[in-house]
Amino acid sequence: MGVAAIRRLICAALAGTALWASCAASASAAPGRVPGIDVSRFQGQIIWSSVADDGVRFAFVQASRGSGEDCSVVPRECGADGFYDFNYLEAKAEGVRVGPYHRAFVGGLKAGQVKTDARAEALVFTNAVGELEDGDLRPALDLETPFADLSSAELRIWARTWLKAVRRELGVKPIIYTNASSWNALGNPLSFARAGYKLWVANWNVRAPQVPAANWAGFSWRVWQYSSSGRVPGITGRVDLNWLRGGWRGLTLGPQGPTPN
Repeated sequence: MGVAAIRRLICAALAGTALWASCAASASAAPGRVPGIDVSRFQGQIIWSSVADDGVRFAFVQASRGSGEDCSVVPRECGADGFYDFNYLEAKAEGVRVGPYHRAFVGGLKAGQVKTDARAEALVFTNAVGELEDGDLRPALDLETPFADLSSAELRIWARTWLKAVRRELGVKPIIYTNASSWNALGNPLSFARAGYKLWVANWNVRAPQVPAANWAGFSWRVWQYSSSGRVPGITGRVDLNWLRGGWRGLTLGPQGPTPN
C-alpha cells in the first residue's frame, strides 16, 4: 500500500475528530494548490500575523450578510460586517491576499421584486467593500440555501442581477461560492460557468469535491472549501479551510504575479 493510500486511511479513521481537518489538508494537498481560509464577524478579532505565519496565503473575508430585514438566519447579524475593514487591512499587511464576499439571503416575489431585492443586497455589499486594489481576489457571491421559496428561474434572476450590479459598481466580474445541492435549486445551470464566472465550491470531508453544472461546464473549481472545522493559529474556534488551484490568474485584480507554488 502506498503512502498516499495509508494517509487516506488515517484521515478516514480521524473523521469527526478535531484532527481531521489537518489530516485532510495534508492528504488532499497537490502541487500548485494554495492554502487559504474564509472568515466573518463570527470569528471575532483575528491575529493575522499568526495566521500568515501558519502558511495561509489567501482569505475570503465577509463584507456583508443579507440586507438586514430579509435575512432569515441570525437576522440581527446581517448587513455590513463590522470586522471587514479590520480583516481586510490587517490580512493584507501580513501578505495574505484578500477578497470580499457577500452571504446572500434571497427574497422577493416574481421577477420585479426579485431584482429589487438582489440590487439591495448588492448595494449593501459594494458600500461595505468600497474599493478594491490590484492583487486583491475577486469579490464573491455566497449563494446557498435557504432560498425563501423562490423558483429556479427566480433564483437565476436574483443571481444574475446581483452579479451584474456588483460588476458594474466594482468593475470586476465576481466569482460564485456554492455547493451541489444549492446549485441544483437553481436548475443546475451551465450558463454562469459559460459566462466566465469562476467557481468556489463547498464540499467538506471528502477526497474531491462534487462540482455542479457538469463540472462547471468543464472548467471545474478554482477554490474548494474542503472543511468547516479547521484550526488556525490566531483564530479562536473553528474556521473554514480552502484550497486554491490554477494560480492567481483569473482570480485576482490587476497584475497577476507569478503562479503560486
